[in-house]
Amino acid sequence: MALSPPSHSDSSRKLSLASTFHSAPTETSPLLERNRSRAEVLWHSSTVYRVLFTSFLVSLSFGVTQVPLIYVIGVMTCDEHYKTHALPPLGVDRCRVNSIEAGTARAVALLGASTTFFGVFNLFFTGWTMKAIGVKKALLISVFFPAVRLVVQNLGVETGAGWGITIIQLSQIITVVGGPVGYLLALNSFATEVVEPAERTATLGRLTGCSMFGTSLGFLAGGLIGDIWGIIWPFRVTLVLFLLCCLYIWLCLPTIHNPEVESKASISLSGFFDPIRLFAPTKWTLQTGRVQKQYGVLLLGIGTFLGVLATSYIPTLLQMYSTDIFGFTTSANGLLISINSLIRGLFLTLAFPLIISSGRTWLDARNHTAREAKLAASETGIPALPTDPNTIAAAPDGMENPQEPIEPPQPRGDQEQSYHFDLQFTKYSLIVDGLLTGLATFTTKGWQMYLIAVALPLASGTGPSAKGTVLQMCPPEQRTDALSAISLVELLARLGSTSLFGLVFSGFAQMGQSHLTFAVNAAIAVVGFGVLVFARFPPYGSRRVVEGEEGGGGREEGT
Repeated sequence: MALSPPSHSDSSRKLSLASTFHSAPTETSPLLERNRSRAEVLWHSSTVYRVLFTSFLVSLSFGVTQVPLIYVIGVMTCDEHYKTHALPPLGVDRCRVNSIEAGTARAVALLGASTTFFGVFNLFFTGWTMKAIGVKKALLISVFFPAVRLVVQNLGVETGAGWGITIIQLSQIITVVGGPVGYLLALNSFATEVVEPAERTATLGRLTGCSMFGTSLGFLAGGLIGDIWGIIWPFRVTLVLFLLCCLYIWLCLPTIHNPEVESKASISLSGFFDPIRLFAPTKWTLQTGRVQKQYGVLLLGIGTFLGVLATSYIPTLLQMYSTDIFGFTTSANGLLISINSLIRGLFLTLAFPLIISSGRTWLDARNHTAREAKLAASETGIPALPTDPNTIAAAPDGMENPQEPIEPPQPRGDQEQSYHFDLQFTKYSLIVDGLLTGLATFTTKGWQMYLIAVALPLASGTGPSAKGTVLQMCPPEQRTDALSAISLVELLARLGSTSLFGLVFSGFAQMGQSHLTFAVNAAIAVVGFGVLVFARFPPYGSRRVVEGEEGGGGREEGT
C-alpha cells in the first residue's frame, strides 16, 4: 500500500522543530526556507558594505609605499655609488648623476618586472587556495603575506645602499603567496558569493571603484608620511595597516563555503592551470539536437585583453603628453591624474551599477515578447508554469494522463533577468572609449587635457562587466577559475601595454607627432569591439556537453 503524504500540520510541526533546534537543512527541507536562511546570513547589505570597505582599506595599504619605494631606491643607489666614487663639490646635488639615475631606473624596472612575474604565480596560487581551503582563508593569506614582505622591506630600508636594494628585490618573491593581484581575485570571488547573482556585475564595479579610492589616498598618504616623519615611516605604517586589515577580515567578514567549488578542488599542481583551460571552446547541444562549439569565453578574453591593452597606459600617457607638449609641472600632472582617478572611482561606484541595472531592465522589456513566443514554440514540450490565478483551470475528474511529467516544469522566461546587457556593455564601452581617446588627438591647449581626464573615465567598466559576463557563461563550479582567467588577461594586458605604448610614444615623439599615440589607443579599442561582436551566450535552451557522459548530453545551463 502506498504511503500517504504528510499532512500540513505534520509539515508545520517539522519546520517548527527545525527552527527551534537550528538543525541543518536536509533534502526534505523546503528550498524557500533554505535559500532564505542563506540570504539572511550572507546576503545582508551590511556584509556587502564590509566587503567594499575591505577593498578600500587593503588598496590603501598597498598604495602607501608605492611613491616612497621609488624614492628610497634612488637614495640607496646614490649611497652605493659614493662608496666607490668621490663626493661632488658643495652646492651640487650629489644624486643628480647620470650613472645614478640610470642605476635607479634599472632597479625600479627590475622591481616592476619581478612584481608582475611573481604576480602571475600569485594569481594561480590564490585561485588554487580558494578552491582548496575557502575564499576567506585565501583572502587572509593574500593580505597577511604582504605584511611579511613589509617586514623584509623595512629591514632593507634600514640596511640601505646596495644590500638594501637587494633585500627589497628579494622580498618580491613573497608576492607569490600574497600580493595585490591575488588579493583582488580573492575579494572579487568573495563579493560574488555574498550578493545575489543579479548584483554581481554591479558589485564588482563598486569594488574596483573603492579600490581606486584607496589607492589614490594611499599615494597621497605615503608621500606626506615620508616628508613629515622620514622615509622609513611609510613602510612601518604600512606594516601596521596590513596587520589591521588581517584582523578586520578575520573578525568582520563571514566564513563562506561553496561546495560546488571546493568539492571539485584539485590539490595537485594541475589545478593551477584550470583558469587557462577555461578559454578552450565548449560543446553545447542545441534544442534541435545538433552539437555546436561555443567560443564565447575565448572571444570575451581576447576582447578584454585588447580593451585593457588600449586603456591601461592612459594615465601614464596623459602625464607624458602633457609634460612634453604643454609643459605641465609635477603638481599639474598630479592634479590631472587625481581628477582622472576620482572621476573613474565615482563612475564605477555610483554610475556603473545604475547603468547595469537600468540596461538589464530595458533589454528584458525589449526581448520579453520574443522570449515568450520562443518559449511557446519550444520543442521540449515542457509547459510553462502559470502565474496568473485566473488562468489556472481545475483538473478534470478523468485525467487522460495520470502519470507525473518526466522533466520538471520549466520556469517562465519573465522570471529570469537577462544578463545579456552585461556583454553588450562590455562591447560598446570599448567603442565609447575609442571615441573619447581619439578626441585627445586633437587637443591644442593645456586646459583641454583636464577635459580629457574627466571624459575618459566615462567609458570605464569593461573589466567588471567582463567579469560579470564570464560568470554567467561558466557553470557555478568554475566561478573561481572564471575570475582568475579574466584577471590573468588583465594582468598580461597591463604588462604588454607598458612595453608596447612606451615604444609607440617614443617613436611618434621622435617624429614630432606624439599626439598620434592616442589614435593608436583608440584603434586597438575599436579592434577589441570588433572581436567582442562575435562573443555571445549559448543559444537559449541548449545544454552543455559534459565530458564523459553517455550520449553527449549535459546539464542544462541558464540560457
